[in-house]
Amino acid sequence: MLKNTALFIILAMFASGCVSKQGLKEQIAQVIKDNPQIVLDAMRENNIELLTIVESGIDSRSELKRREKFQAEIDNPLNPVISPDRASIGNPEALVTIVEYSDFLCPYCSKGAKVARDLVASNPNKYRLIYKHLPLHEESKKLAAVYEAIALLDKEKAFKFHDVAFEMQKSLYNDSDGKILGKILLDLDIDLIELEKVLKSNKIVENLAGDKAEAKLFGFDATPTFLVNGVSIRGYVPADKFESIIGLILEKSPKKEADDGEVCEDCLNKM
Repeated sequence: MLKNTALFIILAMFASGCVSKQGLKEQIAQVIKDNPQIVLDAMRENNIELLTIVESGIDSRSELKRREKFQAEIDNPLNPVISPDRASIGNPEALVTIVEYSDFLCPYCSKGAKVARDLVASNPNKYRLIYKHLPLHEESKKLAAVYEAIALLDKEKAFKFHDVAFEMQKSLYNDSDGKILGKILLDLDIDLIELEKVLKSNKIVENLAGDKAEAKLFGFDATPTFLVNGVSIRGYVPADKFESIIGLILEKSPKKEADDGEVCEDCLNKM
């Protein structure tokens, strides 16, 4: 055991006579320096234990960095562009705004999208959801463009497309001839002629490029990633944990002070 090796070194020091704490440290360091094989042998004989210690240290450091990043974003929330011409669901004045950076063909995005969508549906007054794009595949980019085109025609139908596209993700992944996408559009009663016209709009290119640039600015390089009141949640998180994190964000975030009402400095004398 590594502990036994350390104990052996310490006992060897005490065997040499009385020594101060600082002197003991120096003598141990000198023994290790003069006999590095002792440590190397112990590491080889206890490689599993050593690996466990290293992994534990890495996990602890990662958790510390995660907590530091979380607190930094609480103190200085990220500020995504939220344009009124983009599709959203929920209350525009909601207590909680969720911005979702996603990819229609990412399996984890499908799971994450359902968590966010169900949360908004459960309390539409408390939540607002905006869907943005970080597509990692060419086919995903096409679906993102279709979503934005539908949003320019009908924002409500855009989120219906969002839901169905994720539900039929596996089919869309292999939809080389576009039949599945075509059926989805017909089922949603989308005017295909108008959609074809809107797909050529520069606004769609601007929205997709803006989403990509914003994600890069925030350091997002994987999907799904969510911003909750400017605080990031990276990756798919189960519904109960997602809601718990939102609660923690609200708890830790600075409380907005209510605006003072009108006051009278000398009311009695003015009556």
